[in-house]
This record gives sequence, C-alpha cells and structure tokens, in this order.
Amino acid sequence: MSKHEHQAPAWTPQGKARAVPLVGEQMDSRDLFAASRVVTISHGEHIYQLRLTSQGKLILTK
Repeated sequence: MSKHEHQAPAWTPQGKARAVPLVGEQMDSRDLFAASRVVTISHGEHIYQLRLTSQGKLILTK
C-alpha cells in the first residue's frame, strides 16, 4: 500500500464519507465540525481526536 492509499476507517459513521472543502492549504472549522463536535484523525499508526469545546476552542488528544 502506498502512502496515499487508505482503507476506509472503521470509525466512519455507517461507512459514509463526507467531503470538507479545502482552499489552498486551509479549511474552515465550521465545515470540519458541521456533523459532530469530535473529528477522529488517523496519523500513521496513531489515532487522535480533535474536539470543539463549548467555548469554541480546539483540543487535540491522542
């Protein structure tokens, strides 16, 4: 498997993927958190969670 090929992650709700617009190297967090307040990120062998707090701040945890 090349570094650009992935298998569908097991944590995708009902196996559905969604697209988040990317303009240049930037995305809007409103698009990223439109469906949930938590986004799971797979980075190599590690899994992280990016959370949107009630105060509008971001927290990244492993």
